[in-house]
Amino acid sequence: MILEHTKHETEVRQFMNFYKITSKLPSFDFLLKILENFSNIPYENISKIIKWNESFEQDNHFRLPGQVISDHIDLNLGGTCFSLTFYLQTILIQNGFFCYPVSADMLAGKNIHCALVVILENIKYLIDPGYLLNRPKQLDPDNPRFYNTEQTGVELQFHKRQNRYHLSTFTQLEKKWRYSFHDQPMAPEKFIKYWQESFCRNSMHGICLTKVNQDGLIYIHKNFMRKTNSAGKQNFNIRNNVHETIKSVFGIKPEVVEQAIAALEENLKRERDLGLFSGVPK
Repeated sequence: MILEHTKHETEVRQFMNFYKITSKLPSFDFLLKILENFSNIPYENISKIIKWNESFEQDNHFRLPGQVISDHIDLNLGGTCFSLTFYLQTILIQNGFFCYPVSADMLAGKNIHCALVVILENIKYLIDPGYLLNRPKQLDPDNPRFYNTEQTGVELQFHKRQNRYHLSTFTQLEKKWRYSFHDQPMAPEKFIKYWQESFCRNSMHGICLTKVNQDGLIYIHKNFMRKTNSAGKQNFNIRNNVHETIKSVFGIKPEVVEQAIAALEENLKRERDLGLFSGVPK
C-alpha cells in the first residue's frame, strides 16, 4: 500500500467546505484556522475497532481521509493518531504548508504514536491531532517551552544527550510524561508499518475516546471517564451508562457504540485464536 496525499483532493475540499474555510496562502493564522476546526474531529477508536472487525483478513483496514470525513459528518466519529495525522498532513500539504510526520515512543512501547512537524517561516512547530494538541508548539532545542491552556499545561523539552524532544502535561496537582520523539521525518513505509502494527496493540482492547470542550479534557476508556482541567481531575464510573455518556459528550449514537463493543469481543477472540499481539504472531 502506498499513501499519497495528492489522491485526496476531494476529501480536503469536503473538510474545507464543511467547516467553511477559505483557502489562503500559508500563514500562522491560516494554520490556526485549520487546526481550530480539525480539533472538532475527535480522537476515538470506536471507528477503528469496527473497521478492523470488518476487514480483519483484508488489507484495506486503514481509515483513509474519505472515510474519516464522511464518518465525522454522518456519525460524529473521528479517528486515532495515524488516521488523523495522515488526514491533517494531507490538508496542510494541499494548502501549501510544508510538514512531515514523526514517530513517538510512549510508556506502552516504541513507535506507537505519531504527530506532525510544520515548518513555517523557518520555524518548526509540533502539532498533534491524536493527542488533542492542536495549537502549534514551537520546537527549539535551546529553550524548554511551556504552554498553558484552559484545560492543562504542556511542557516541551529537548534532551540533547538523547537528541529527543519530551512532551509532558501538567495541572496544578501533577505532571505526567507523555511521549518522546526525534525531530526526524518518518519514511512512508515506516508510517504504514507502525499504523499496521497499531491494530493489535493494547489500545485496541477497549473503547477509548478523548475530547476537549469548555469543561476541560474528557477521557473515556472502557467503563471509566475522567475530566481534567487546570484545577485537577475528576473520575467517574460509567459502567451503567456507557452508551448514554458517549452520546451526550461525543454525539455518537448508542447503536454505533454497541456495534463497536460487539466487534471488540469478536476481535479479541480472533486475536487469541491466531496468537496475535502487538501485530506479531506468537
